[in-house]
Amino acid sequence: MEDTLILYLHILSATLLVGSSVASRLARRVVLGAADLASLRAAAEVVRCISLANPGLAIILLASGLYLGSVGFWHAAWFWAAVAAWLINSLLAVGVVGPAGRRLGLAAAGAGDGTIPADVAALRRARAPAVAADVMIGLDLAVLLLMIAKPAAALAIVCLPAGVGLMLMLGLADAGLAARRAGAGTAA
Repeated sequence: MEDTLILYLHILSATLLVGSSVASRLARRVVLGAADLASLRAAAEVVRCISLANPGLAIILLASGLYLGSVGFWHAAWFWAAVAAWLINSLLAVGVVGPAGRRLGLAAAGAGDGTIPADVAALRRARAPAVAADVMIGLDLAVLLLMIAKPAAALAIVCLPAGVGLMLMLGLADAGLAARRAGAGTAA
């Protein structure tokens, strides 16, 4: 019964983290499309609220995963690939995505009302946090595959870069579409 509860908490925390990552990616489109400071502040607040529970969920995921590893998965390559993905995601969240979101929120809050000033616009278009978020989503999706399929070492090693590569390609395609839409909007 104890193992079932821990497995449930593990799957629940993983699902909520992946959902938060994907929702944040979608909310970023609203941040990028905000027409004025009020809209930008509202969109940035949505992103902030989406990610409030993430640190706690990440700790639950790690603790439950380590427990589950101790009862039978220490030897599996997929387990260590998942641990590596957790560490990378944590570093990206703490070192890149979180600070960028806080900088944007503070800059938007201090910019008054009306049109978005150039310095705030540059913060919302910053590529590093967008790429880091896409890497995190790619790792999240790869870890879900690892958790479900529990593949052999060769496939486990390929899952992480494949997930990241897929998300980076989708991110580039999305950025290209957004740029074309923006260009079409200014040309009209």
